[in-house]
Amino acid sequence: MSKRYRDIENKENEPEQSSSLININEPNPKKKVKLIDTKNIQHFEPLSDDDDDDDEDKGPWPIESIIQNNDGTIHPTNKQYILYENTEPNMISRTARFWSRKYLKVLQHVDPDVYDMYIHNDFVCYGELEVIENCLIDIAKGIFLKHKKQMNFSHYIFAFRRLEALTIVLNSSHYFIGIDDGNRIDEILRVIGACYVTILRGLLPKSMFNNEELNDDDMKKLNKISQQLPNFKQVIKQALILGHMLLSIGDPRSAYTNVLQTIYCTWSAVMDKIYINLNEKSDKKDENLCKALKHASKIKKNAFKESFNFMKELDLYSKTNPDLGGNSHDLRKWSKTQRNLYSLNKIDDDDEDNDSFWFRL
Repeated sequence: MSKRYRDIENKENEPEQSSSLININEPNPKKKVKLIDTKNIQHFEPLSDDDDDDDEDKGPWPIESIIQNNDGTIHPTNKQYILYENTEPNMISRTARFWSRKYLKVLQHVDPDVYDMYIHNDFVCYGELEVIENCLIDIAKGIFLKHKKQMNFSHYIFAFRRLEALTIVLNSSHYFIGIDDGNRIDEILRVIGACYVTILRGLLPKSMFNNEELNDDDMKKLNKISQQLPNFKQVIKQALILGHMLLSIGDPRSAYTNVLQTIYCTWSAVMDKIYINLNEKSDKKDENLCKALKHASKIKKNAFKESFNFMKELDLYSKTNPDLGGNSHDLRKWSKTQRNLYSLNKIDDDDEDNDSFWFRL
């Protein structure tokens, strides 16, 4: 694996970035929110241009659009989790929020439009991919390489919270799937899928993956997981819906959502006593989830001969894409002179004088 610039060691007890440290003057395409304090719970409502009360502006809002600038409310029974009202999902672990803030802040600066620049059509796509790769590299270094001698239960609990952050980053990355390299997309989806499956295999009882009956020890472990990861099902649901979207573009490239589907349905039946019948018509509010579950159930788990081994898939990916990760698309790192070369104002001036800008592309 190629060395990444500015290594960041994973520290579970590392103090979180305070929202007050975020520069609100930095370009941010997210919709503004206002904070209403009622009974010590943080409520978030959109500020529309006309400040009206249209139903379409009442949320729920994606949690990634809120967590960057607001601290939420501590979970009443698990202080490792933060609650937000009128968001989807409605809670996030401290670990996931810390790492999500880090990656989401960079995502704002890989889009040339934010800087009134034009570089090339796929720049923002590769910029988002770079952030996702950094997220995966950090998980590899901070979890699997750090504890490569032996991963215990607490390590997998923490790993799942890092997986939660990856899910938020993926849900905030709308363009990476459009890069002009189809093979690379196939490969990165295999790495992403392997990351989910590897962590879940280490965390959950083996019977969860084989539709086998759970014994008493399995149930004790699931109850322990439910206490330590109160949003487990929410994260799997979000990953399923997101995976359906990614794998529905062109031909499926991975079967990891089939594994997620098995876990989600089994968890629902065992822990919530909710038995999912994919042949029944779903409620409108569960339509996206139902589509994702049906799509995943039709993919054969062994269809693509995947190892579902995260470190193995990441190693293969790094060999075919040695330029993975880094910060070459983070426009904050570019000098003013470099940015000016691709400024839209510069393009307009060059159009008036000559075609020199277009010859640089």
